[in-house]
Amino acid sequence: MDSLKTLIDQKKYDLVIKLTEGSETANDLFYRISAFIYLGKYEDALYIIQDHQKVLETNLVSLINAHINLLCVLGRFDQAYTALDYYSNLPYQSQVVEELLRSMPEVIALEEKKQNTVRYYDDEQIEKYLKSDKFEEVLIGLDTIRNRDILSFLPILQDILLNNPRQMIRSYTLMLLVQKEVDRELKMKSVNEIIDVNPKHLNAPFTSVLFNETVRLIDQDFKDPSLSQSATQLLSEYEMYLYPRSIHHAPKDLCAALYIISRKYANNPVPNIKQYYDAMDLNEKTINSLIIEIEDILSKL
Repeated sequence: MDSLKTLIDQKKYDLVIKLTEGSETANDLFYRISAFIYLGKYEDALYIIQDHQKVLETNLVSLINAHINLLCVLGRFDQAYTALDYYSNLPYQSQVVEELLRSMPEVIALEEKKQNTVRYYDDEQIEKYLKSDKFEEVLIGLDTIRNRDILSFLPILQDILLNNPRQMIRSYTLMLLVQKEVDRELKMKSVNEIIDVNPKHLNAPFTSVLFNETVRLIDQDFKDPSLSQSATQLLSEYEMYLYPRSIHHAPKDLCAALYIISRKYANNPVPNIKQYYDAMDLNEKTINSLIIEIEDILSKL
């Protein structure tokens, strides 16, 4: 499994597909699905789900996310709702699955609305959105050009990378260019420094060993599914803000800081923070410094 994860990180998608051919193991099949998705071969990814439904149901969270999102990308919204009904009628598995199922109707509806709207945007309207000072409108513009000739918008995207005042917008723009494997030397304002980037040579966010190890620790150590989801969301926002820079903190420290912040946001702070540090064998100064760093970034989103 680890070797397949490494190959995905290295963008060796064709090799992953070759190595997982004929496999009936859920982990192998999920990596195979991911490889097809990265290559834009959505139908092939969907066929894997259809042919190995029961095997993949051993990880319902990953399966539901992959299946519903694939159907939405392909514009098959009626099928997405039908698939959602199927998953909703399966025996109870966990609170995380239940919360995911409750959120999916809105995900499908928003994607359908977005796709219906995007069809009618001409280049002039897209440029207007990309140059907007409103966060949501820039995101609409970025989503819209995802399925168009992105190189024709490259001058505007370069301007966003350098001059948009919001770091998250600059990071989202770079992520799109990385996903489209744009092979150009560009300049980007990353936090407070101008750096050189070539999207084709960068890894996508959320794919590093450190990020995935931290998510694993969160899933393993947190007892409350809502806290786990909150912490994972905060970690994703933290990583996205820093992108393309990497997070350098130890997964154990990140997990602890996110646990404390998540409980604080849920109005249920850790009752004896010193006792928590001692029980988890944590360096109080290190964790407090990390909490300040993460909360400072979250305040800027």
